[in-house]
Amino acid sequence: MRRTTGCPGVQAFIDGDTANIRTDENSNSGGGSGSNRDSTGTPRPFNKNQLNNEQRRAYETQLESEAAAQGGFYRAEFWTTYTGTPPTNVTLSDIASFRPMTGGNYMEPNGWIVVGLDTNFYSDASAQIVNGTLLGLPASVRFSSRSFTWTYGDGSSRSSATPGSSWAAQNVAEFSPTATSHVFDEPGVYTIDLTVEYSAEYRFGASGWVAIPGTLQLPANSITATAADAATVLVNRDCRDNPEGPGC
Repeated sequence: MRRTTGCPGVQAFIDGDTANIRTDENSNSGGGSGSNRDSTGTPRPFNKNQLNNEQRRAYETQLESEAAAQGGFYRAEFWTTYTGTPPTNVTLSDIASFRPMTGGNYMEPNGWIVVGLDTNFYSDASAQIVNGTLLGLPASVRFSSRSFTWTYGDGSSRSSATPGSSWAAQNVAEFSPTATSHVFDEPGVYTIDLTVEYSAEYRFGASGWVAIPGTLQLPANSITATAADAATVLVNRDCRDNPEGPGC
């Protein structure tokens, strides 16, 4: 509490989620009350978790008005340092406004497929922390990827615990099998989708991370690619003239 010059001293006592105000004068009502009730006997909501900024300003004005009627001027500021117990039963629905940027869905060769050879798929999804307001309080939510599921458009799919990476990053030759590659058996146009499964944790302020039960399945971008035989992919030269060409 802050005392204005010439006014009685004020003390605020915080116990759990309530705070009691007491002045140097023996007054049991108004702004100098020794309880957490107003002049009508109504309990005051001193729980920080129940007040937003607008409510706090309104309540402060109410305290000042009540105190002025008693001949004093008191300014309530204890909530700037008081931290109550944050909510503990947080669910996935509570973090609906928190969403990570789902990693991209990539393939190589980019946009085309050689029938009978491995096409490599990978994502750049990673752990992310998203800040916002959770149950009325500033909070952070951390999302961690758990699995990646590709559906290839040919009736098959694959799940992986890792996002994969490019052939170059794995230091292997093009069209090499990888943990996230797929072989298409027939020419055609295919749409490849990726779904990333995330687990989530939350925290208020500097408290530790708390896991939220369940997982989220978030879609990444779709890829449309054309599959063809290697001979129809090569242009002008065959593998004898261009051994580094696609499919060679």
